[in-house]
Amino acid sequence: MSTQILHTDRLTLRPFCMEDADAMFRNWTQDADVARFCRWHPHTDIAETRAFLQTCIGKEFAWAITVNGSDEVIGSVDVVGIPSADTCEIGYLLAKKYWSRGLMSEAVKAVINHLFACGFRTVTAVHHVENPASGRVMEKCGMRYLHNGMTPPKFDSNELCEIRCYAITKE
Repeated sequence: MSTQILHTDRLTLRPFCMEDADAMFRNWTQDADVARFCRWHPHTDIAETRAFLQTCIGKEFAWAITVNGSDEVIGSVDVVGIPSADTCEIGYLLAKKYWSRGLMSEAVKAVINHLFACGFRTVTAVHHVENPASGRVMEKCGMRYLHNGMTPPKFDSNELCEIRCYAITKE
């Protein structure tokens, strides 16, 4: 199964392609403010973004976010884990110039609805405690706070940071 194109009032969520590399680098992979609460470090050059993009292309449940009328990628939503047959965890990010417009909530709602339609019963997500805006996105999408936890802040880190865990279950 491949990633299905999703449409909202203002957005199109579509599979990634190699042509997205320049927009990704320009819009978020090199931006320290975007990477601050992500598990990866800001990219230092386009080659790093291209290598990362290779892991996104063809991945099931990985969407590039575009504004309707433009094919420029401004963010992403993807399934970052499937701990059981009926549960998945999502992650998301958005280019800084698009923050505080409700776009991320719009994209995440569409993805949650799609994941429920695909047979998942529970969708979870986590955010760094110092990133409450991400928690507000989860709450706007109907997710409920479960508990706090600890996780490495970056893939190459042994230190731990505090996260808040949320979930929504299909009714």
